[in-house]
Amino acid sequence: MNYLEQNIKLIHDMELNNMENSFKHITGLKKTLLTINKSAIKIPESRQTYHISTGNYLIRYDTINSTNKVSDREKYLLQLLILSNCIRRVSFYDLPLKTQRKYARANDYRAYIYEILPLRNARFDRLRKIKKDTPLNYSALCLIEGVGLANQVFKRFTTYKGYYYFSSDSLELIANYVWEKHTATLNDIANFYLDNMLIRPKIYGKNMPLNRDEEVTYIISVLKALNDSGWWKKYDINIKRNGQLMRNKLQDVNGNTLVITEEKRKIKKHITEGNLLCAIENIEKCLN
Repeated sequence: MNYLEQNIKLIHDMELNNMENSFKHITGLKKTLLTINKSAIKIPESRQTYHISTGNYLIRYDTINSTNKVSDREKYLLQLLILSNCIRRVSFYDLPLKTQRKYARANDYRAYIYEILPLRNARFDRLRKIKKDTPLNYSALCLIEGVGLANQVFKRFTTYKGYYYFSSDSLELIANYVWEKHTATLNDIANFYLDNMLIRPKIYGKNMPLNRDEEVTYIISVLKALNDSGWWKKYDINIKRNGQLMRNKLQDVNGNTLVITEEKRKIKKHITEGNLLCAIENIEKCLN
């Protein structure tokens, strides 16, 4: 039994940690993973393509169905399969020489060639932090899982304006601000960050700078994505609707407005001037 057959058995049995919960929680994930492995195993040996370093099977996903197209939903599911270490993106130079020549002649190297990984090493636990059917956020994923994995997940799906990378040190400024104000709207937090952060977050993708409104919108999306993953719990702050607050409710602010608020304090942490300078130095290192 080769590892593709083992993968198919593992998918059917759903015995890996967090696999069953992920398949039930995310519609289409099981079907997509099963299709990838079954399609690869059906390819005749003479036409099989393997990763030149690992020897693992490669599959070109956009040729699996008759339309040769990949829907937005499928792109999302492929991102989740990369995140959970079920498949991996390959570069042009990971392809066998014969395959490189084929795509070089046809000018047809596509985004959807993946290395199929043995599922015994899958990381479905990473999907527990993903709110159901919520698009992944590059900046949040960098902080949660690391820049390398985030780049793998987002490499082929970046928008034309790219994505920002934030340092965890810089986000402590936000926690400090919330502890001082107790509650603030997400819009106020985003503007505070932009007004007080001397070093702008680094942008990935095409270098088309965002205008102020776009920066505010993007930072708010990062704040919300981090909240969905439980990131802010370590700072004892949380995002809620203003009307849900029992204390520190903002007056003259609509009850449906999202705010970030201080929870009952479990930790004592405050950024001093010295800590702030240290944070800025760390950010500079990340961006250089």
